[in-house]
Amino acid sequence: MGAVREDRRVRRWADGAAVAVLVVAAVVAGCTGDGGRDRSGGDGTPGVSGSTGAAARGTAAALPDDVAAALAVEIRQSRADWGRRVVQVRVANTGTVDLTVERATLRSPTVEGDASSAKGREVRAGVDRDLSVQLGDPVCPDTADGTGPAEVALEVVDAEGRAGTVVVTPEDPQGHLARIRGEDCATLAVAAGARLWLDDDLPRHPVDGRVVGSLTLHVEPVAGGPRVEVWQVDRTNLVIPADLTNDWRVAVDTAALDGGTAVVLPVVPSRCDPHAVAEDKRGTFFGVHARVDGVEQPVFYVPSSDALRGSVYDLVGASCGWSTG
Repeated sequence: MGAVREDRRVRRWADGAAVAVLVVAAVVAGCTGDGGRDRSGGDGTPGVSGSTGAAARGTAAALPDDVAAALAVEIRQSRADWGRRVVQVRVANTGTVDLTVERATLRSPTVEGDASSAKGREVRAGVDRDLSVQLGDPVCPDTADGTGPAEVALEVVDAEGRAGTVVVTPEDPQGHLARIRGEDCATLAVAAGARLWLDDDLPRHPVDGRVVGSLTLHVEPVAGGPRVEVWQVDRTNLVIPADLTNDWRVAVDTAALDGGTAVVLPVVPSRCDPHAVAEDKRGTFFGVHARVDGVEQPVFYVPSSDALRGSVYDLVGASCGWSTG
């Protein structure tokens, strides 16, 4: 695959004769310095103050308001980062002045603390760039809905040394933060009443001329915890139930268990194109549907161990007849 050009332009899409910018411009909530104190003007327009980066350069020049207002921010998440709870702060520079974002900091009511990028990115005019941030622990109290707006603070400097901290409300059109919170809080709610894990082994055996694997899900009640009912496990982009349905229907109720139980899920490949395995990101994470004390939970995921991941790939290869020579 060729290298991605460093001056990649802001992505656009065409709908008939119309052309629209992919990253919707976010509202500039304010530009702050001095520990985040709001410097917006009395008429509500954003103000800009010199940042620590500007001070280090020996200049007190502030980033102009129109330059700050040209920055649009969106929350993204690559599939490779899903399990690590890392998201991307995508910054689009829709203006005409080349900038460097020295740091991006995401604050959200759905996670604890600030999530800051480890390094900055040059964001030239007409270009968008991603800055990765590691999310803190999930916020899941019963009284908090976690639906308040997120906020991104960008520490920005231009080639002339003009600098400031631009605070924006990011777009999240794919609902990544809400989905992540749902997965996080469902995982914690279920874990209070049951331990779930997958066997490292994936035995294979022929059935009607096909190679079928036996995936084993373990469910073990937690003493004194809430009642957990597991009623469905979803297919992945690599494997599906051997009966070719979209999910495995199961019936596990910790209230009826005396100790742990093991549920065997017969699996076959859902596809045989080799690049699906070579480029796999989520094919060995299994979505689980559960209720906790009768309350339906968002889908959460039980990951495979490294050993099981390799066995899933081997099953696909064996079932699809790939040569190992």
